Amino acid sequence: MIDQVLNTLTSLQNPDGGWGASQGRRSNTEATSLALAALKTIDPPFAKDRVLRGAIWLTEHQNADGGWRLNDTATAGSWTTALAIIALSTFPEHQKRTLDAAHWLLAQEGSKPGILAQLILWVTGRTKVNQLNNDLVGWSWVPNSFSWVEPTSYALTALKKVRASLPSTNVKERIHQGEAMIYDRMCKGGGWNYGNSKVLDYALWPYPDITAVALIALQDRAAEAANQQSLLTLRKIAGQVNSGLASSWAALCLSLYGQETDPWQKRLEKNFRETGFLGETKTLALALLALHGDAGPFRI
Repeated sequence: MIDQVLNTLTSLQNPDGGWGASQGRRSNTEATSLALAALKTIDPPFAKDRVLRGAIWLTEHQNADGGWRLNDTATAGSWTTALAIIALSTFPEHQKRTLDAAHWLLAQEGSKPGILAQLILWVTGRTKVNQLNNDLVGWSWVPNSFSWVEPTSYALTALKKVRASLPSTNVKERIHQGEAMIYDRMCKGGGWNYGNSKVLDYALWPYPDITAVALIALQDRAAEAANQQSLLTLRKIAGQVNSGLASSWAALCLSLYGQETDPWQKRLEKNFRETGFLGETKTLALALLALHGDAGPFRI
């Protein structure tokens, strides 16, 4: 099964060396970073040239300010910068690029709720829309926009992987605030939604992929009660959806926490036989790591 997933993933590489969201799609930083991380970790002999070409695609698409845009149609850096750091952090020859990218990440801050939230407050006569601490800021999908759990989690994972090489920066402070923001957004009972835990007095529900990504970012605080509670939630909600992406993230997360992953690997095998993960590069890359039992790219 691993060989089938591996062959499918490598077959999706574009002539320019990058990967798109699926076959024939324009190469982008998210898909290329995850595919590269998976292939570099598995390291099959036949894929060495593909790994080299993927790394070249990433290095050629880094902006001068250190960030990475999503694809060639965008101009500004984005959340995908964190994934590029994760992918290139195991390439000694690209250390300067990853550190430049880390400095770019450290300069980014998600904004607080803006005019739309104020309009909702005015219409509803409420004093608050989102049940969150607006003083805690993390990272956004693109610069100068609202902080979300997923990009903040990617940024934390990336910064924690390279923080030993960033001793003279504000990395400790930013990591601390990013962690505090994620904990502040935790849903009642554990786990995470995309942005908030509650809106207009309505409790939001956690999603398995977002919960896993947040827990991965917080893996070095595994003993925290919130982490343990959310791990229980993750096992419950991930088992309720037939999603290759959710099962992949769940398996990788549970592996990092030293927990059993065999049930999730079996779910992935079944899902691949039935759907082929719909040919989605992101899921194929994450599933390859999960089936191989190696969450190394996301280990802090």
